[in-house]
Amino acid sequence: MYKKIFTKFTNSSSTQLSNKAKQCFSLKGHTIDIQSEHNLIQRKSDFESLYKVKYPDKLTGYATAEGTKKYSELKKDSVDPTNFKTPFKSDLTLSSIGFGSYQGTPDREDDMKMFNALIDSVNSGGINVIDTALNFRYQKSERSIGAALRYLKNQNQITRDLYFLASKGGFLVDDADQGIPSSVVINNLIQKKLITEDDIVGACHCMNPNYLSQNIDQSLENLGVETLDLYYLQNASEVQMPLIGEDKFFEKLSQVFELFEKKIQENKIRNYGLATWLAFRSRQDEKNIHLNLQKVVKLAEKVGGKNHGLRYIQLPVNVMMPESFSEKWQNYENEKGEIQEQFLLKAARELQVNIITSSPLMQGAMINCPLPKDVFQCVNQGAKHLQFVRSIPSPAIISTLIGQKSNRNVKKNLEVIVYPKLSEDKFWEFLIPSKREQEIEETVNIS
Repeated sequence: MYKKIFTKFTNSSSTQLSNKAKQCFSLKGHTIDIQSEHNLIQRKSDFESLYKVKYPDKLTGYATAEGTKKYSELKKDSVDPTNFKTPFKSDLTLSSIGFGSYQGTPDREDDMKMFNALIDSVNSGGINVIDTALNFRYQKSERSIGAALRYLKNQNQITRDLYFLASKGGFLVDDADQGIPSSVVINNLIQKKLITEDDIVGACHCMNPNYLSQNIDQSLENLGVETLDLYYLQNASEVQMPLIGEDKFFEKLSQVFELFEKKIQENKIRNYGLATWLAFRSRQDEKNIHLNLQKVVKLAEKVGGKNHGLRYIQLPVNVMMPESFSEKWQNYENEKGEIQEQFLLKAARELQVNIITSSPLMQGAMINCPLPKDVFQCVNQGAKHLQFVRSIPSPAIISTLIGQKSNRNVKKNLEVIVYPKLSEDKFWEFLIPSKREQEIEETVNIS
């Protein structure tokens, strides 16, 4: 039934832009603080003065209940209140749309674009979840974000307690700004006997706690902050488990969790998690690819006790990747000791694990999969797909990350924050094939 969503849709409603969207998000006239291209140029000198390879003064603090609640009310007249959610085991107020920073080339032009896009996204009043990784654009994404966070503090009074900042580590990383290849860092750690050559798996990934500790410190330096709200082990199961096997992987994962619990005590991170691509979207029988969420949580409990810091996982969810709510591929043992097959979202709810979703547009491919305006309210296709993912009726999904750099795309994507999320009934009704009419495709005579 779900797969029929990939048909084209007939839009029975008017194609006219609603008055509310016109008022708030017209590309020519809007009330959200998204700057014109001219004003973006004016920020260039600010960017040049703020961007650093190493920030001398780190921003102190972390996301707080009071700060994130304050952020959610900054633009309450234009941002719908359903745009914000509270995670399990937390009192934070986080945006249902998050800022992603994966895409782009490692050059000054994209540094500047990311700097501007983050400033505009946060100033919209609808995004206070910021996601990055040490390897994104060879460390330049983190540094661009670091510059933007300083601008936001200096110019807009957006202090560290108002936003939730996450990064990731595990991959071997070059440094584009300083021209330092990852091999230099690795050889240095090997010479100091902090890691061994056998710790490098697939010539690209390392789970040795000494290496990950270095990654955390480097991310804190790149971003210029004292504390990360969330730190992920990045794509470890996808890279390492097929090569070393599940048993060895979980041995390593136990050591990683021990490190992360220590970093929480040191106030370098507040929570930790696993950022994945396939692991939580694969069938149980896909050996050395599939991860069982309950097994991961039990390991965290063994290492850190009932109050362990494993609070989040990340995985892609979009129209073409619906496995988290369409396939019962997670085995879950209930209180009676019975093994049940569950949807990932239901297992996450039972285990009180929060989910941050990624790739809602699948790097732009979803723009070619139209969604109807009469259901998803938004005019822009990107905003409709964001509305689809954030409306999936599960308390486990907290935020969906969208990578955006151009001024125009920021405006188009953030149309979604004006509207409420779909109701549960409306979301499931949309997936019923009988409720939609298939558009008849035109045929072209090429003879």
